[in-house]
Amino acid sequence: MLRAKPLPPSLRHRKRYIAFRAESDRRLSRREVGAAITCSALALFGETGFAELHLRLLEFNEQEQRGFVVCSHTQVRRVIAAMSAVSEIAGERVHLLPLGVSGTVRALRRKFLSGERGFISSEEKVKLEGKDFILRGTTCGLCYAEPVDEALRERLRILKLRFVGVLDKELRGEEDAADAKHGL
Repeated sequence: MLRAKPLPPSLRHRKRYIAFRAESDRRLSRREVGAAITCSALALFGETGFAELHLRLLEFNEQEQRGFVVCSHTQVRRVIAAMSAVSEIAGERVHLLPLGVSGTVRALRRKFLSGERGFISSEEKVKLEGKDFILRGTTCGLCYAEPVDEALRERLRILKLRFVGVLDKELRGEEDAADAKHGL
């Protein structure tokens, strides 16, 4: 029987692994999360664009609600965009938070899925644009804040969102200090 030779490393697709955490009011299954990511990518990029992603859900821990996908190294931003576009699974609001990107599964688990780093909940109150928010967590330099004001919460619910994303340097006021230094 004739067997096909494996491709040499120079001809294989380079891969990137993207760790994420699912934020939802209920536990999600691996099948639901995988289907949601796939449907979102197909809706955003079409069948041809989806094929270029080389996207697969490799692992999803249903207890911790964390997992990772694999994709082509040139398509990381598009995959993160497709994951961010997932707002609902089985009628429940959901948010897929990217924790980080790595070139190997081993490094991904060590850096982002070990529980030592990644999504850190802080429950701190902050003011943004004169409105009160509760800081629910940070990941990869991005903070997720939930509004205290019920009217603003209702506006987010209509958009099927739960959090507002803010860069952590904006919370620390680094841009304001830089603008004042340059006279802007």
